[in-house]
Amino acid sequence: MQRNVQDFIDAVTAEELTTTSLKGDYDQLTDQLATWLNGFLDAVAKDQLVQANLTTEHDPAISFRLETSVINLPLANLTEIGKVTVAEDTMPINLYMIAESEAFRSGLRIDELGSADDVLADRAGALKLLTTWFEAQIDRLNTIMDAAE
Repeated sequence: MQRNVQDFIDAVTAEELTTTSLKGDYDQLTDQLATWLNGFLDAVAKDQLVQANLTTEHDPAISFRLETSVINLPLANLTEIGKVTVAEDTMPINLYMIAESEAFRSGLRIDELGSADDVLADRAGALKLLTTWFEAQIDRLNTIMDAAE
C-alpha cells in the first residue's frame, strides 16, 4: 500500500480519514487491544487512511492511537510531514503506535508497527508487537506515577 505524499496530505487535510474510537477502563485496556487493532486493520485493508483512538479515564491523562502515515510523525503534525517529505514522491503507508501523556518527558511516544502490507499479512504478529509496546507504555506511566508519590 502506497500513497503519493501530496495526495496523502490533501486527504488528511480534507479529513478523508476513517476514525474509530474505543474507550475502556485503565486496568482492562490490554484486554481490548485485539478489538482495537482488528477494527483499525479492517479499515486499512480497505485501503483507507485510518486513525484509531483508545481512551481511558486516568490521572495523569494518557491516550493511545494507531495511525496510517507516510512518516513517523503524528497526523496532527501534518505541516511537519509536508516539510520533511517530497510532495511528488510515492511512499509506503506505515502503521504507527502513539501514546500521549503530559507525564511523559516528551509528551509523546511514537513507534512503527510495520508497513501496512506486512502488518496485514501477519495480524497475529502485529498484535504481539502492539501488546508488548502497549504494556511498556503502561509500565512507563506507572513508573512515573510511582516516582511522583
